[in-house]
Amino acid sequence: MSLLTRFKRALSALREEPRDPIERWLMGLPMFKALSQAGIEIGESDAVKIMAVYACIRVIASEIAATPVQFLRNTPTGKERVPGRLATLLRYEPNPEMTASDFKRTMTLNLELWGNAYAEIVRNRSGEITSIWPIPAWRVTKKRDEKKNLYYSVMVEGGTAATLKDSQMLHLRAMGSGIVGMSFVALARDALGLALAAEVYGSNFFKNGAMASGIATYPRALSQEALDNFKTSFRESYEGLTNAQRIMFLEEGLKFQQLTIPNNAAQFLETRTYQMLEVCRFFGVPPHKIAILDRATFSNIEHQSMEFDQQCIQPRIIQWEEELRRVLLTKAEKESGCFFKFNLNSRWRVALATKTAYYTSMRQNGILNANEIRELEDMNPIPAEDGGDDYLINGNMIPITAAGRQDAPGQKGGGE
Repeated sequence: MSLLTRFKRALSALREEPRDPIERWLMGLPMFKALSQAGIEIGESDAVKIMAVYACIRVIASEIAATPVQFLRNTPTGKERVPGRLATLLRYEPNPEMTASDFKRTMTLNLELWGNAYAEIVRNRSGEITSIWPIPAWRVTKKRDEKKNLYYSVMVEGGTAATLKDSQMLHLRAMGSGIVGMSFVALARDALGLALAAEVYGSNFFKNGAMASGIATYPRALSQEALDNFKTSFRESYEGLTNAQRIMFLEEGLKFQQLTIPNNAAQFLETRTYQMLEVCRFFGVPPHKIAILDRATFSNIEHQSMEFDQQCIQPRIIQWEEELRRVLLTKAEKESGCFFKFNLNSRWRVALATKTAYYTSMRQNGILNANEIRELEDMNPIPAEDGGDDYLINGNMIPITAAGRQDAPGQKGGGE
């Protein structure tokens, strides 16, 4: 077989839609679609192309991906970091082909679009976890066997299904039955269809719309040749973005009646803005996070950012922490007080002046010491002998243990 023949066959194969679901996923082709009320088919691959959807998922995924995961253990004196393979997997490299941030970003994309995110947990013969691999959500189905035990059926190459036990799968789920989550696209299909219809309308308006579009009338009958020539001339001269706003010249008594509804009359921009706000409302993302700044001010953006952390990111982080503890830790590790913690303290978006005022108040009232504040800021502690663990109170900033004594350090004796 010649090289040219091989090239032609390869090119023909690329043009054909692959039948294998694995190839469909790798090529980014849609898997499941359904018709929305706007008359447009919507699937996950269509939804993520809507800019508001992509922007909301990007914001959420970036926040979670940038937050480090710590493997900790509760001790009588507080908590301590637990070294080892498991801590390294989640902090830096869950598998040989992905970084921790890539892994969390991929899982978040699946969770927000499909309502479920899956990752296979690979263990060696001794039971030690060696890697964690994300699996596209559409390939996985959660079922129960005859004994009512949960397991996962995973579609693999060739159309066959592999079975994984519940202990072999890291499963993050959106709101739903508690066993599986509900799909974002299935719930918001009509809203997404309207948003996509508005985008298609806007694209077609600038592609085909003539600003003077309407009905051309002629007092007598036109021959077919004259009609064809008029249509060709009209399209070349007046339709399309580059020909918009041009002056129209008509010959031989032709009259033109404008029929185009102006975009402001059709509330085109308002519809697009409202649909973007609908997407933000669904994900719980403040509009200013995706650059919708119509009602944003310096003061309310700060508070909306705090609400974003508390109401959008924090619940997802807690879900991560609980699921990681449930499936990755042994019974002995759980009983010894081991747990996973996303370090959100370094992600605070409070204004610097607000944060400084908070720390100052907590420090001066003896609630936090210097080392506890430094830990919140991911800074190394001050040695105890240098006062890093001392608690102070407002006034002369004396140690709290000396506050009740009459002759406190730095004060003159008041009694005889």
